[in-house]
Amino acid sequence: MEYLIACDLEGIHGVVGEPNKGLLKELPDYKLAVTNAEKEINAAAKALFDSGATKVVLWDNHGGMGNVNRDNIDSRVIHIDINAIKGYPRYDFAREHNFAGIVYIGYHSREGTLNGVLAHTFSSVAIQYMKINGKAVGELEIDSYICAKHGIAPIFFSSDDICVAQFKETAPNITSVITKYAKGRNAADFIDEDKVLEDIYNGVCEAVKKNNPLIPMTTPLELEVRYTRMERAAEKFKLANDKNIPVRYGEDAHILFFEIDKIDDIPFFT
Repeated sequence: MEYLIACDLEGIHGVVGEPNKGLLKELPDYKLAVTNAEKEINAAAKALFDSGATKVVLWDNHGGMGNVNRDNIDSRVIHIDINAIKGYPRYDFAREHNFAGIVYIGYHSREGTLNGVLAHTFSSVAIQYMKINGKAVGELEIDSYICAKHGIAPIFFSSDDICVAQFKETAPNITSVITKYAKGRNAADFIDEDKVLEDIYNGVCEAVKKNNPLIPMTTPLELEVRYTRMERAAEKFKLANDKNIPVRYGEDAHILFFEIDKIDDIPFFT
């Protein structure tokens, strides 16, 4: 059985960033986030291999990708070549594999979530919210919809308690682990590292035994995005026209509504 680990950084244990500062990659917490992510990835990978996985693939997808040090990751894990996937639809590389499930490590709650640690949706500076058919969505939901196209079910994820509760509204049967208790965008009560890693290992072992369903999204769908800057909205309006995707403005020049026929097109408008 083949499994995919998708790793972000904001939901990793011990990480909260700093108030009113830039991207996580620009902060002192970044190095800690990467180090702790490597530990969580290894705990998940060991659990997958111990549970009978024949192949475990890692997509280190935070920011521009390529965050963790491969030398610090279980040598059995295969790494997605970031240069080979840039510019292609999200998860396009899945066509080359036969993943039985995806494990989300370090994902976060969506932009605007009250007390969600480092909450955002794709870009903390560019997007204020995203909705599909009127329902607010974040990266976990969108990635799960795209994965469903490739027959990949989400089986496990770990993050702060608010993110866990939020995603369980979409995936109630998924196995989850809380890495920290959120107290604000840049505040959390931390959990002992050994407990987090043990919980991730045990949680992934449990998740493999379950038959989790896909989380599909029927197309066509209406994607609503509120951009922080009108200029970005104008750029995405032009992109939609170039791709022959119907688009219209909302109540002001920050909001666009796209009529999406292919689930893979959603990330192009983030």
